[in-house]
Amino acid sequence: MTDLARFFDATGYAKLPARLPPDLVRRMRTVVDDHFARGVPPFRVNDTGTPCRLDGLLERDPVFLEGLRHECVGAALRQILGPTVDVVHDRHNHATLNNPGDIPLRLHRDIQQWSQPLVAVFFYLEPAAVANGCTAVVPASHRLPYAGPQSGGGGGNWADEHDQYQHLIGQELPVEMPAGGVLFLNCLCFHSVGRNTSASSRRSVVFACRSSDELSQVDNPGVTQLFGKRRILANRVLRVSGSLRQGQS
Repeated sequence: MTDLARFFDATGYAKLPARLPPDLVRRMRTVVDDHFARGVPPFRVNDTGTPCRLDGLLERDPVFLEGLRHECVGAALRQILGPTVDVVHDRHNHATLNNPGDIPLRLHRDIQQWSQPLVAVFFYLEPAAVANGCTAVVPASHRLPYAGPQSGGGGGNWADEHDQYQHLIGQELPVEMPAGGVLFLNCLCFHSVGRNTSASSRRSVVFACRSSDELSQVDNPGVTQLFGKRRILANRVLRVSGSLRQGQS
C-alpha cells in the first residue's frame, strides 16, 4: 500500500500533491460557465431560482473525462482502487456554483452502505478557501456504521438526522484547495460544502469513481471505464473454482 492509499484509508480523504494543468482547468471552467449562463439542463436551482448545480457533466463535454484520465488523477486512483476503474454516471457527475450565502453547511454522506464503495473526485476550478466555502471533512468518519436512510428518499445520510452522528457536528475541518487542485473523498466520509461568506462564488466539479471488480458487468451503460480491462469471473464462466472443476454430465 502506498503512502497516499494508506492516508486515504485512515482518514477517508486525500489531497493530491499535483494539480491539473491550467489549460485543462480553463477549458472545464469555460464549459461550466457557459452552461450556467445559458441555463443548459439538467440543472438545479437555489432558493432564488438561480441555477447553482449542473448535472450530467460527462454527457456535456469530453473535457471532464479528459480530466479524470489525466496522469496525476489516474495514478492516484489506481493506488486506491486498483488497475481497473470506472466513473459512475448517476452519482455526483455535477458542477456546483457556491454563491455567497447560497448553500448551508450540513454534514452528510454521499452513500449509505460500505458494501457499495465510491470515491468522490473533486476538481476545483478556482481557489477554495474558508471564506468562499471550501469543502469541510470529518476525518475517519467513514468508519462509522450505517444508522438509517436519509429523509426525502436521498441516497446518503444527514448527520443531524441520526443520534449516532450528532457528535460529528462541529468536528469538521476545512480543506482549502488551489485552482486545479484535486481532492479524493471516501463517499462514506461525512463532509459538507462550506458557508460562502465572501463576495465571490466558488466553482468545482465532482465525480464518483469505483473499482471495476471481477463481478462488474462488461457492458454497463451507467458507467464509463477510465482505466484497465474489465473481466467477468462469475461462477457461470469459471471452469475452475479453487480446487474444484466443472463436472461433466
